[in-house]
Amino acid sequence: MDLTRRHFLTSTGAVVALTGLAACGKGPASDPSAIVMWDNLDNQDLVAYYQKHIVEGYPGPGTVRFSNKSTDTIDRLIQTSLAAGSGPDVIVTPGPSSGVTEYTKAGYLVDLDGYADKYGWNSTFATWALDASRVDGKLRTLPTQYETMVFYYNPETVQTLGAEVPTNLSDFEAYCAEAKGRGMVPIAAGNADWKGANEWHMVIALNHGAGPAAVYQALQGELSWEDPVFVDAISRYTDYFKKGWFGGSVEDYFTNKFSTLYEQLANGKAGAMISGTWEFPYLPTYFGEKAGNDDVWNWAAIPSLGSGVPHDVWDLAIGQSAGINSNAHNVDNAANFLNFLTTDKKVILQALVELNAAPPPIDIEQSDFSPGTDERLVRLYTTLSSAKTIGYPIWTFFPQQTETYIIDYFEKVITGDLSPAEYCAGIQKRFTREHAAGKVPQAPEPGVALK
Repeated sequence: MDLTRRHFLTSTGAVVALTGLAACGKGPASDPSAIVMWDNLDNQDLVAYYQKHIVEGYPGPGTVRFSNKSTDTIDRLIQTSLAAGSGPDVIVTPGPSSGVTEYTKAGYLVDLDGYADKYGWNSTFATWALDASRVDGKLRTLPTQYETMVFYYNPETVQTLGAEVPTNLSDFEAYCAEAKGRGMVPIAAGNADWKGANEWHMVIALNHGAGPAAVYQALQGELSWEDPVFVDAISRYTDYFKKGWFGGSVEDYFTNKFSTLYEQLANGKAGAMISGTWEFPYLPTYFGEKAGNDDVWNWAAIPSLGSGVPHDVWDLAIGQSAGINSNAHNVDNAANFLNFLTTDKKVILQALVELNAAPPPIDIEQSDFSPGTDERLVRLYTTLSSAKTIGYPIWTFFPQQTETYIIDYFEKVITGDLSPAEYCAGIQKRFTREHAAGKVPQAPEPGVALK
């Protein structure tokens, strides 16, 4: 239900720190049945929905005391409070690779396996998502939302280019070359609002350029990140930046705000946009009735950008995880609330349809949606529920120090200050250390059933 920290939208005045939403009255310390939760909801519609349908809609046992925090401070607040032996009863993180291993090793998180048996979570959630949520074989968090990367386009722009939505490398390069030749920005891109956008591009370069089979091997420690399959894929992808295909130019990439990308996609100044499904709530502001125009947006699978790489790779990622504080006032109550938060399909689908709030990775079928639901939503989540080929997003399947390096040093590659080979060597150095320390989240094997 929250704003994933994959996407911090300063351009829309997104963060609303409405800490006053916490229930009035006695503090949780004097109410042993209270369930304290902090989150980072990004607009007042989400806050109001959460308050009505989650906080007040929770049937008990226990009473939820909710406080909304700023996206740029919530992680630090949680870390500080946990270190002091306090903090919220329900702990949220931006996915299983962001702090969960460290929290577990520090003794902050409850082992959820007993509750998984009690509530049937092993058959409710996608297997890949629960596996990624385990640390040393024990379930420490539940996925509260999931997401994927997609190719966004304006159908009118595609028609103007005399093209079709690309599905393979040659089509993609021809599409970008044609758009560039017509004075367009081939792919709208920028990280002015959030540097973490860099890792979205590496997800594409690795999973759609090198391919998910190679990425899986590397995550198991069986293939070096310095292997030519990765160096070549990153070289090819970062060359697109140097050609001006992403963002217009390397310089513009650093100054483009998210609002600029949406505007370019809507007005035909960009040929497409590659980003995550967290964009669904924001695009309607720039398209159609809300924007006072007739523009339409749509989405497609990311094209294959490497030899032998399938064109239907779905980069399934956990956008937010939630665990239970080992110092919770009432662990059983917190677990019951966590079950309500992540498995009540009626509440989850209502938020999805009304607010584009990403759901947990539970099975969603077309029949679950009411008539008149946006076809793009229905197609997305029914497709993901039956996905056969998975990619491995960095924020879900990579250890934290490796992820940080990937984000920070990507910029040096596109500016030419670091070669792709040197970049891959840096990834390998950090990954080797974290892999030996057991900090790599569990990833599903390619080709196995994802449910």
